[in-house]
Amino acid sequence: MPMERLARIVLLCALCMPGLLPPASAAQADKAQPIHIEADAMRYDDVHQTSVFTGNVVVTKGTLVLRAATVDVRQAPDGYQYATAIAAPGQLATFSQQLDTAPGQPSQSMDGAAQRIEYDGKTDVVTFRGQAMLSRLIDGKLADRSQGNVIAYNQITDVFTVEGGAQGVSPTNPGGRVRVMLTPQPAPAAPASAVNSPPALKVAPKLGTQP
Repeated sequence: MPMERLARIVLLCALCMPGLLPPASAAQADKAQPIHIEADAMRYDDVHQTSVFTGNVVVTKGTLVLRAATVDVRQAPDGYQYATAIAAPGQLATFSQQLDTAPGQPSQSMDGAAQRIEYDGKTDVVTFRGQAMLSRLIDGKLADRSQGNVIAYNQITDVFTVEGGAQGVSPTNPGGRVRVMLTPQPAPAAPASAVNSPPALKVAPKLGTQP
């Protein structure tokens, strides 16, 4: 595969450029929340502990919302849950989740879309495959966006990797290459007292004494 069709980049969200907001991670309360699923039909396999949901599937886990045509949910013997969402032909599965932010900071969320979305409940990694796109919104406004073939997003560390390739080709990314948009946020204004206060006076040493 030509090098221009394959690129890999590691991004530290909100740490890549000066002036960005402090990093925010996925809502930690979501990890302890149960999974709720709505669909037109469901097939359960007790032997393999898998459930396949089809038809306008909506998966929620706290603030995490996953939408797709088909979702395969598996529970491992150790209790962790795994989900694979597949979009209908010509469409994309979608993902959204609120982020934990410090008190007084703007609200943040992550929105993603791809032909296939995989959720790993053990590692808290969400992987987007095929025409993958992941965006960070601040107070509902687009701040950062990445596009490519495969995007792996770690919800704990707020770090994601993006890989380009032929499967990443889309109307907004005809070359299938990695595309990233990062919007710097204005730095917080300095307190008025710090701006207007004159420099502190220094006491000069007496003549004949060592400084």
